[in-house]
Amino acid sequence: MTRLRNVGMLAVGTAAGHVVSVLAAPLLTRIYSPADFGLLSVFTAMAAIAGVAVSLRLELAVAVPADDGEGIEVVLVGVMLVAVMAALAAVVVTVFGDQLSAMVGEPDLRPLLAYLPLYLGSTGIFNMLNFWFARESRFAPVAALNTMRGILVAVVQYVLGLLRSGAAGLVAGHVAGPVVQAVGALAVSSRIRSRMFVGRMSWGRVRSVLRRYRTFILYGTPQALVNAVNQSLPALVLTTTFNASIAGFYLMAHRLVSAPVSLVGRAVRQVIYPQLARALEDGDALRSAIRTTLVMAAMAVPAAALVFVFGPDLFAWLLGPRWRVAGEFARWLILWLAVGFVNIPSVSLIPLLNMQRWHVVYEVIYLVARFAALLIGAQQDDAQLGIVLFAMVGVTFNLVLIYAPLKRLHSLGLEDVESRPG
Repeated sequence: MTRLRNVGMLAVGTAAGHVVSVLAAPLLTRIYSPADFGLLSVFTAMAAIAGVAVSLRLELAVAVPADDGEGIEVVLVGVMLVAVMAALAAVVVTVFGDQLSAMVGEPDLRPLLAYLPLYLGSTGIFNMLNFWFARESRFAPVAALNTMRGILVAVVQYVLGLLRSGAAGLVAGHVAGPVVQAVGALAVSSRIRSRMFVGRMSWGRVRSVLRRYRTFILYGTPQALVNAVNQSLPALVLTTTFNASIAGFYLMAHRLVSAPVSLVGRAVRQVIYPQLARALEDGDALRSAIRTTLVMAAMAVPAAALVFVFGPDLFAWLLGPRWRVAGEFARWLILWLAVGFVNIPSVSLIPLLNMQRWHVVYEVIYLVARFAALLIGAQQDDAQLGIVLFAMVGVTFNLVLIYAPLKRLHSLGLEDVESRPG
């Protein structure tokens, strides 16, 4: 019951932000062009790839220590890493910004990259504090901050759009969201804030934290990087092989169909991870994971069917006739996203079962398969074909991702039974 209440609280808070985003879409698509959204998609793709490494995945270790004091130390070390990585990003953007823009064939991307260090720093800080809130079962602040983010992003993007700011307005609004989340999270995290600005962390303790949770860094970070490249691949490949407008159609399709997936999925992920960690100690993790997986599947199937049948007409009616292509993309993307939604309990089990090494190999193979799917579409000069193949690869690999951790957990249960004295 507590788990459902926590999921509901987070879902309501995140829902407000997503609802604002969805409601703002018909306004934004009439003042920004598909090419503007395409540049936003390239920026968010680069930010997503860099963002998963900004704290070296230490946020996942926040729930692990039995002692709160050690949990706070993990948060502080993670924030230190975020500061270093954000500073490094500023150097890279300054020195190599022109080359990065040339790689994707969009010179207009260059001025937008200046927002990247701020985005990475604020996102990294909020992620560390987000998992601290989950450890403390304080979900109300996260819900409120998610709502504030959605409202702020929509308002900034709309106002700057009226001022004809182009893609810069979309990116500035996108960056404003995590900034307000990070500032708000620090404001309500008194224990973390007092240690961050008043207490001291010796280098010995920093090295101790990094050494103890090195598996999150050594295996979790490469896996997350490959996964981020996987998620960001369409925007980068579509922009490079076709143009920014095609990437913009993809971004809008993905944004609208993934909104409900992110709404519930993010809340479930944040709540279920510490719950599964405790259930694993109690020997009840398999039943809990299977039950949650089945419930999520029952939620996903009707929504996926609706988008698959009516997607193009819905997008043309909601966003305007020129966005019908986005609806064609959406009807295939929803199949992949639906299965990805169902795999959340299994994915949460991966670090708890020390399957990070397996996950890295999985993600590399997955990346190659998705890249090949998009390249086939590019070779045939058919973006739609590329999206269809891309989505089908996603469905197949996500089914594997559901099965493998559950099978591993089941095997561990059998081993425990067999090891018990007769």
